[in-house]
Parts: sequence; structure tokens; C-alpha cells
Amino acid sequence: MIRNQRPARPAATSVARQGQPRPAQPARVATQAVPRARTISIIGAKDGVGKSVFAANLAISFLRETKRRVLLIDLDWSFCGDIKRLLGLPEVKSLTEIAPFADRLDPSILRGFITPHQSGIGVMQLYRDRNDLKRLSPDLFAKVLDLLGSIFDFILIDGGTTINAMVVKALERSTVTFIMATPDLLALHQTRLLVDKLQSLHFPKEILKVILNCFEPRSPVTLEIVTQTLQRQVLTTVIRDDAIVRDAMLAAVPFVLAQPRASLTRNYDDFVRNLIERRILDALQGVRKPLGVSLGTDEDLGESAEGGAAFVADAQKEMKSWLEGRAKRRAGRGREMDARTTLKLLIHKRLLEVLDLKKLDAELKNHDEKERILRERTERAIVQILDQEGSHITSREERGRIVKEVLDEALGLGPLEDLLNDPTVTEVMVNGRDRVFVERAGKLQLTDITFTDDTQLLAVIERIVAPLGRRIDEKSPMVDARLKDGSRVNAIIPPLAIDGAALTIRKFSKDPLGYKDLIRFGSMTDDIADFLRACIEARLNVIISGGTGSGKTTLLNVLSSFIPPDERIVTVEDSAELQLSQPHIVRLETRPPNIEGVGEITIRDLVRNCLRMRPDRIVVGECRGGEALDMLQAMNTGHDGSLTTIHANSPRDALSRLETLIMFAGLELPSKAIREQIASAINIIVQQGRLADGSRKIVKISEVTGLEGQTITLQDIFLFRQTGVDKNRRVIGKFVPTGFIPKFVEGLTAKGITIPKGLFRQQL
Repeated sequence: MIRNQRPARPAATSVARQGQPRPAQPARVATQAVPRARTISIIGAKDGVGKSVFAANLAISFLRETKRRVLLIDLDWSFCGDIKRLLGLPEVKSLTEIAPFADRLDPSILRGFITPHQSGIGVMQLYRDRNDLKRLSPDLFAKVLDLLGSIFDFILIDGGTTINAMVVKALERSTVTFIMATPDLLALHQTRLLVDKLQSLHFPKEILKVILNCFEPRSPVTLEIVTQTLQRQVLTTVIRDDAIVRDAMLAAVPFVLAQPRASLTRNYDDFVRNLIERRILDALQGVRKPLGVSLGTDEDLGESAEGGAAFVADAQKEMKSWLEGRAKRRAGRGREMDARTTLKLLIHKRLLEVLDLKKLDAELKNHDEKERILRERTERAIVQILDQEGSHITSREERGRIVKEVLDEALGLGPLEDLLNDPTVTEVMVNGRDRVFVERAGKLQLTDITFTDDTQLLAVIERIVAPLGRRIDEKSPMVDARLKDGSRVNAIIPPLAIDGAALTIRKFSKDPLGYKDLIRFGSMTDDIADFLRACIEARLNVIISGGTGSGKTTLLNVLSSFIPPDERIVTVEDSAELQLSQPHIVRLETRPPNIEGVGEITIRDLVRNCLRMRPDRIVVGECRGGEALDMLQAMNTGHDGSLTTIHANSPRDALSRLETLIMFAGLELPSKAIREQIASAINIIVQQGRLADGSRKIVKISEVTGLEGQTITLQDIFLFRQTGVDKNRRVIGKFVPTGFIPKFVEGLTAKGITIPKGLFRQQL
């Protein structure tokens, strides 16, 4: 029993009939008046850690264990609506709809905005239409929460990952805040940053509790590593059961209802029972929380940012310092900068009058010698114009900078040219005209580079996509493209990009990395390289799994280099990135629809076509749609030795995602048939990961061993086992075999490929 509450009674079947209004809350002064409801906020430092699934099932567990009145609120700023889908509700009323009743709001009115669920819990969500958010002020939301505390005994809030003013109001009124994390180092480091930030906002550490989701006892990221990384204890662990979660999501019925006897359901019920019996919530209810927390300029502290996000704190400090420095520089020499910018714009305008650059560039593109001549001709024209318009500039160094900058803007990518020519930069990220980040050695850094205005940034984007026959405008505001050297580009412009156009360039290595480079970087070992070479030569079907920026394409390129030179290879990619050296290669690339919306050629179209091209090997840059089915059918019908990549966080997740992608093909295949296809087609899954220090490694190699009942079985062959971090925050660990000898080893011997069995001997 929870202390200071009325005797338990059966849950009402209709939320609208639950309880009577309670007396009004006393006026708040310096700290939050203690509401009668126990409020639990559930947030996370990144997307994909299971916040919504946890919140939905936990709310029902609270109802089942306490027989009290429970409300679930979907407050996820970015992905509002997930709770509705998880619960199988056709529609849920939103908090934004309460705005017209702000002046006369009371519990009786609020009950009309609560959607009942068949389980007995009530449900609300932040918005139906994101455009309505402006109708709901943080203060009105706080008032709504206070009134809801007089209707319900427990309020659970799915707060998402965005820590903004609305979420802060919820945290101020929360008995406890559960911070969800998963046992991967990037998520853990982000979680630690989030906890530290919340404490810097004066939220007491006692009410900030970490929940470790998707935990496996044999995980290489042990509970000890989690505790060491977070520097705090975990309140509870939630076991991993991908199958039950997936089935529940597909059926839109929470698993605590659909499978009340399952181990995962018992895990939830035991956790709620523990909270009640140990009176943990009672003890935390009296902890004083702050009121009126100010976020300063950090409106979205918890936004997910895959890749390098473990160093967000350092990046924020660097950004603050850079912004302050830029403000001082502008204040000190604003007139000089304005005059310089004006001069550059004048030179550029005169240059367009002298030379038809767009026409010349189109005529001479892809001709190195002619491009060199065009650049020299343009540079001479710029110098002549500068002599006429900028005679007051006498510094040779300054004149040289102006000539280079105008030349880069006229023929290149303007301020980005130096970054693209810098070999230490692996990725360029433009977040609006005055915030340009780069990635160096796996870490994000803010640069001092800016664009003159939004028009210049849009011109750079147009210059990238136009030669490829692609377009970007209000009707088609996002585009994937590539630079001449193969670098991958993504651009998105307003109205989708709220704060100005965003541009992301993943640079293309001029000298493709080989397996020896990956060994030198610590991404793999000699033994693993030999093992993977044998798998490729033996024509095993291999999937490379990993998150964004984890190095999947680089590894795919390396594994593809192991294909014998006398075989015919057909590659299929969205944007051509692979750099294979074999003589017999056919490269295929997708095509977006034209301005009339027709003519699109998808990866699936190309995979189907390449089956008619007599390939010995099919290499698909990434499976992310219905082409997964065609790829599997190819693997099962003689096109063995194929390779592809997939976005997933583990080999088990890769199989689940592959199953989901096959459903996109539009064929209503039974789950068992799909799993049989996968189990018979895929031999090896190589899991690529990006660790907390920015390094990229093969973290697991697993064999698909077959199908047992409804479950595809996996067996790990190699693992990367982290042992800690050094003083420079670099990950320390080693690659170890699990002791399992793959079933296909004997088949390799029959093909004349020998792998010493000692390679798989488990290390103690």
C-alpha cells in the first residue's frame, strides 16, 4: 500500500467516471506544493532506448498492481503519437485542445479531454497537429498537471528526449524522473550528460533514477561498466525480449496485457510491486523540487544526436566560447567586416557580368584540364575586378584571401572548400548559415566558418545537386546527392528545416581504406580479417549491421575488396560510394523522381534488374525497404556471396529489422515464411559500432545457425570486450573469440579454404 492514500478499490472502466474533484492545491511559493498524485516522468538522452514502450506497459502494471487511477501522458515533443499506436487507440485527445478553456479550467472539464483505454488507464497526448503547440503555454500545461493530480493517483509522463520548457514543468511536478538508458556506451555517455545537466538545473539527484532497458546478463557492457560510466547506481534493469516487444507493437496491444505470464511482464510487475512495498515513491514525494527553472538559451538540451554525441558537453562549451568570441570580433570590427563582405559581393556580381560561369561550368565539368583552365581564367578576372574596385586594400595577404574566397564561391562550395580539402575532416555539418561543425578523429568541433547569408548557403546546395539532375525547392525540400569525388551529401531546406538550411557532407576518402588500415586503427584484428576474407571467398552471404556513422560503408568496401578479381560484381547504391578495385564491376545508382513526380528508380528496381545482368556477386549499399525481400530471394537462388548493410544496433536487431523491411515489399507473407527465408539466406552478421570515444570497431560477428520454432537462432563467434577507458577517455578493450566454431567451417575446408580451429579458442 502507498502511504497516505485511500483504501484500494477496483479500477474504473471509464476514465470519465473516476473520482471526485479534490480540494484546490495550496498556492506555490518557492518550491512545488506536494500534489496528491504520484507523478513519474520518463525521459531519455537519445531516441530508441524504449521510453514509450516502457511508459505504456508500466502504466498498465501500476493499474494492475495498485488498483488505483492511472493516467498516461504522451509528452514526446518530437514523436508525439507513439503511445497512441502502442495502445491501439484510433485517436487520443490532446493537451493543446484545452487552451480555449484556460480561464475556467477545473477537474470536470479536464475529464472530457481524457481518452479511456480498455485496460482502465486514461490517456492524453501533447498534440495532434504540431502546429497547435503555440496554443499551449508552459504555464497552462503546469496548471493542467496540477489539476490532474486531483483526479488521478498515478500520472506517468513519456517526456521524450527534448528537455524544453514544457518538459521542465513536468519534471518540476514529478515525484521521480526515470531516465532510460540501454547498455551501449554511446547511450550511457549521453545519459550521464543528461543527468548532469538536470542536476545543473537544480533537480535533486535523489529523484533522478536510471532505468537500464534491454539488459542481457551476458552483455559485454556489464552492469559494472554501466555503473562506472554513469557514476551512479541503476534503479532497476529491464530484461531484453525483442520478440515479445515486436509482436506487441505489431498487434498494438501492450505485452503486459497480451502476455501477462511472460518473463518481461513479470519484470514490470515486480518493479512496480517493489516501488509500492518499499514506499520508494512515498519517500521521494517529500523531496523539494525547484520552480521556474530557466533553460537559458538551451531550449532542446536532450535532442538526440547519433555519432559523437558522447562529447556534447565539450561541444556546447566550445560553441558558447565561439559565439562569445564572434560577438566580440563583430563588435570590434563590424564595419570592416561589412565593407569586406560588400566588396566580395560586388566582385562576384561583376564576375557574372564578365563570365557566364554557369554555362562554362556545365560545358567543362568532368574535364580536369578544362576545369583547370576555367579556374585560371576566372581567377584572372577576379584579380582585375579587385584592382578596380578594391584598390584601397594594399595587403597582399588580404587580397589573396579575397580572391580565393570569391573563386571558391564562384566555382566551388564557398566557405566549405577548405574543410573539404582538409584530410583530418571526415564529416561537415552545416546547421544554418552561421553554425558549421566538423568531425575530426570521431569528435564534433564547431568551426569559425560562416556563410554571408542564407542565400549563399542555398546557392552552395543548388551547386551540389544541379549537376546530378536533382532539385531542391519548397516542393522537394530535401535531397540526397554526392560530390564529384564521391562524398555523400544530404541537404534539407525550409520549411522542413526550421532554423535555416542544413547540409551534411560525409567525405569520401581519396585513398580507400583497406583491411590493414582498419587493423591499424584497432577496428579489427588480423585474425578477424583472415576470418572475414575466408567468408567472402567461400561465398557466404554477409550483412553488416550498425548505427549511423558507425562505419558500415567503409567496412562493406573493405569486405568487397576480398572478392576475387575474376568475378562479375554489380553494386546497387542510393549514392555511389563504394570504391572497388576489381576490373569487372557494374555500378548502379538510384534516381529520384523528376519535377513532374515521375521517373523514379528505386533500389528495389535496381536489385531486380541486376538479377538479369548475370552477376557473380551483388553488393547493395544499404537495405532499407522492400528490396530486402528481393535481396534474400537472390541469395537463396544461386547469387550467394552477396553483401549489404542494414541499420540496427545488434545482430538480433538486424534480423528483426530485416523481417520488418520484407513486410514493406507488399506481399502478405506469414512470419514463419519470412524467418525461414532469412535463416536460409544469411550466413554471417557483422556488427559495426561507434564507441564513446568516437572510434569505430567491429563489436560482434555472429553466425545465423537456423530456425528453432519461430525464432531465428544466432551464435556469436567474435566479440569486442571493453575493459574500461583510459585517462584520455579512449576505450580500452580487446577482441575475443567466444569458443564457438561456426557450422560452415567444414564447408570451407571442402572448398579448399582452411581456417585454423585454434582461431576460435575461447580466451580466459
